[in-house]
Amino acid sequence: MSDYWRRKYEDAFAQFADACGARAFGLGRHALAILLKALDVNPGDKVGVCAFTCLAVVEAVKVCQAIPVYLDIDEHLCIDPQEILIQDRGSFKAVILQHTFGNPGRLEQNLSACNKIGAKIIEDCAHTLDCEWGSEWNERKLGTFGEGAVHPGGMLTVNSSRLLEKVDRQIERLALPTSAKSELLPAFLRMLYHPFSQSRLDCFLGYNYSRLRGLLRSRGSSFLKSDWPPLPGFSRLSGETKAKAGLKKLENWQKLQQTRLQNTAMIEEHFKDAGLSLCPRQPQAQSPKGANMTLMRYPLRVYKKWEKVHRAGIRGLDIAGWYNSPVHPLTGDDLTKVNYQEGSCPRAEGTIERLIHLPTGPSLNKHKLEEMIRIINGFF
Repeated sequence: MSDYWRRKYEDAFAQFADACGARAFGLGRHALAILLKALDVNPGDKVGVCAFTCLAVVEAVKVCQAIPVYLDIDEHLCIDPQEILIQDRGSFKAVILQHTFGNPGRLEQNLSACNKIGAKIIEDCAHTLDCEWGSEWNERKLGTFGEGAVHPGGMLTVNSSRLLEKVDRQIERLALPTSAKSELLPAFLRMLYHPFSQSRLDCFLGYNYSRLRGLLRSRGSSFLKSDWPPLPGFSRLSGETKAKAGLKKLENWQKLQQTRLQNTAMIEEHFKDAGLSLCPRQPQAQSPKGANMTLMRYPLRVYKKWEKVHRAGIRGLDIAGWYNSPVHPLTGDDLTKVNYQEGSCPRAEGTIERLIHLPTGPSLNKHKLEEMIRIINGFF
């Protein structure tokens, strides 16, 4: 299968993200595993991970036979810099700095803390989805502060030619090319999903699917297999269909970013009128040369979280409650399989019990937002 469209997508993404180079994979975990190996993460090495993350991040660490070490969060839902500073110098091979929902949190302090303990920096930009290029810090784009970054849809960017060469060597050694199956299934699912995207039916079906998965896990079924897949062949390169879709997203980026910014402003205006708390921001975020954040989701801490999520779900409104645990969607014994000990990150665990979040994308409008606020305030 020709790699023309993948190369075209990689070149366009690298230019757009101000990166030295980019490589497109089938999934974000595929990209992260290759980046970890290119950074010489070996079996037994420790990798710092945000304790408010998803299984995909941890799976990439585990298939490299490294050890994920969970770092508690601050009010921005990002790693608390003090959690890094208390580590011994040389104890971590790398730290994955997650920009949760597009918020870089205390980025400068986290960068400084990683440098002090000698840890290589990887940026997790996956939470920003289609808006990572709109999130900047002191006029630098997120994804350009560390050795490399993982972006939505399996895109990997690196910030030095030397690391790009090492990535390519790892791709040659470990990655598989795309297959017809891996190309056709996502395209088929996108075709089925598109007519319902941004609709109430989409939210209703998504809510009930999540409930079903939660019910199955509560009855004792394990989400994890007993063994991690072998690293050779774990990662797969992106195919033509996905590359073309990625190029289309780049073309539409400016319009989507503007929509998210407008909807974020609308949310904050309505939250103020309703007496609800606003998303905390660093002082630098208020200045023109500080953080220019484009949020993917707008977070809010509430009481009776799942009651509000349920009331929204049956009305087809997108009030979401993930993450369900510090390593979403794992619970119980599955958490111990990925080295997480319950009680080790109390701020993350406490936040998860109360955190909901609203969309900022094209699916949101004033009428839906007003309904959501009535649910949040207990009027339904």
